Amino acid sequence: MKNSRGHLFAIFTIFVWGSTFSSTKVLLESFTAYEILIFRFIIAYICLFIFYPKILKPTSFKEETLFGLCGLSGVCLYFLLENIALEYTFASNAGILVCISPIYTAILRFIFFKKPLNSFFVIGFLFSFIGVICIVHQGDDSIQINPLGDILCILAGLCWSFYTIFLEKLFKTYHNIHTLAITKKIFFYGIIFSSITLLIEGVNLSIDVFLNLQNILNLLFLGVFASALCYLSWGISMKLLGTLKASAYLYTIPVISIIIASIALGESITYNIIIGSILVLCGLFLSQKT
Repeated sequence: MKNSRGHLFAIFTIFVWGSTFSSTKVLLESFTAYEILIFRFIIAYICLFIFYPKILKPTSFKEETLFGLCGLSGVCLYFLLENIALEYTFASNAGILVCISPIYTAILRFIFFKKPLNSFFVIGFLFSFIGVICIVHQGDDSIQINPLGDILCILAGLCWSFYTIFLEKLFKTYHNIHTLAITKKIFFYGIIFSSITLLIEGVNLSIDVFLNLQNILNLLFLGVFASALCYLSWGISMKLLGTLKASAYLYTIPVISIIIASIALGESITYNIIIGSILVLCGLFLSQKT
């Protein structure tokens, strides 16, 4: 039952996150990457505060530093790098970062915590990674190299891996504390760090961008669903499944993105996509075996 709930939370999270690239692409026509970042997370924090108004008070400098590191790596830097990357590269390329991230996580856990990796998990990673390459490379010149954007995507994936490690340590420290309280505090620090980047970049917005219904709906989607609810559901899935099993679900984001694009935008589904999707799902299944 515990594992079943963990898988359900992970599936919900990944389904929503698989839909975010197009929302960000649309918003980049009216906002800068820095503006999207801060507005998205202010909306998310307001939602979390409504759900859980209690304040998690500081207990020690070491633990407060962990919250700050989570806010910096998983909220500020990850999405800032991703947003900027989408200005220079394609969403398909950016999708690669979410499948590289679990590999980084596994390596970091091995380096810092000496956590061994079983053979099923390694094989699952290989299946899924090959599957994602099949999906992104459509058998023609559809995958293009954009050095700056692609490097930023790789760095974003690395930031998410560090966030996963820091979050795992937080859950061990605050194992009796509600996940909402932990998530809200992480967002608080994320907003602080994001505000610094916004101050450096500056704001140059007109009221018209907020009167556009498409902009409002996309900001609400990114803030309420993709941020507030999904960070909460992701935290719960990590608690129930463990870091590595939950992270394996990140491999399915490109599959979901392609399906949504096909339904919403009428994009064709090629043989590469079908084969790649099967490999990704097989890899996910193998990675769950212990």
